[in-house]
Amino acid sequence: MVLAAGRGERMRPLSDALPKPALPLVEEAVIASPLRLAANAGANRVVVNTWHLNDEMEAALAETEPGCAVVVSREHELMGTAGGLALARDRGLLGTSGPVLVVNGDGLLNLDLAPVFERLADDDLEVVLALLPHLDPCRWSRVLLDADNLVTRIEPPGRPSDDEVPFVYPGVMLISRRALDSIEPGPGEVPARLWQPALARRGLGGVVVSGHWREIGTPAAYLEAVLTRLRDDRIVHPSATVHPTASVAAAVVGRDAVVEAGAEVSSAVVAHGARVRRGARVVRSVLLGAVAASPKEVVEDEFRSARRDRSHRRGAG
Repeated sequence: MVLAAGRGERMRPLSDALPKPALPLVEEAVIASPLRLAANAGANRVVVNTWHLNDEMEAALAETEPGCAVVVSREHELMGTAGGLALARDRGLLGTSGPVLVVNGDGLLNLDLAPVFERLADDDLEVVLALLPHLDPCRWSRVLLDADNLVTRIEPPGRPSDDEVPFVYPGVMLISRRALDSIEPGPGEVPARLWQPALARRGLGGVVVSGHWREIGTPAAYLEAVLTRLRDDRIVHPSATVHPTASVAAAVVGRDAVVEAGAEVSSAVVAHGARVRRGARVVRSVLLGAVAASPKEVVEDEFRSARRDRSHRRGAG
């Protein structure tokens, strides 16, 4: 299951127009990476929960090619991470046997998960967290393990003590069937409803895995990830319009975007119907949704976003 229902508060204002996992990341949405991770780990079907701007999230899913079937669990109220799992379970979407791989939908992931599956099978744990060596304990929570690689504490971001060996949780875990079945229905979050009970029973394990993880948590982090992937290239979506006299360099001009005559877009994302008007410059910025750079305006180091009226989309009936 890939978790993609949240509001994405830290991603505002961009998440006012698109859910964080649906943000365009060069030629695919952010959620394509978690979906691909699940498929590469052996999943032939992935459940994705949606709530915030669920139509937009489901439209992004329809454009991905993850290598496995995708089933949507639409929530009518925000259920939280644990509540979303319980709802998908109760809807019969998560099968009836075997463990369930759970991945956060808002990161770029390329991890070797084989040790996670082996650990759950060998040690009969309730939950196994994939972990990475911690590079910035003051930025993300710290997971601490004992000599048996059982989780002893999960500490908030902060400077570790001299005797700590902190690990970071990149948003990937494997849940045993009995742990999944133990989650009470209703809204709630994974740490309180799943991790803490398992930790109290010494059933919460951790495995340090190899690979790469990049959080896409804020507008600045999102733009940085896009520019890293572009490597000075430019991507123009087939539905976008770029005037022949406009300049587009190291940028994404996404779905339904318009770049008018004489405009310049550089190291930026203009997508989801945004418009760069005649002679405007957009540099190191993101314009998303029903927003525009005015004629001859200079937009630099800004993030602008607004939700689009679906009735005005191309192809809308």
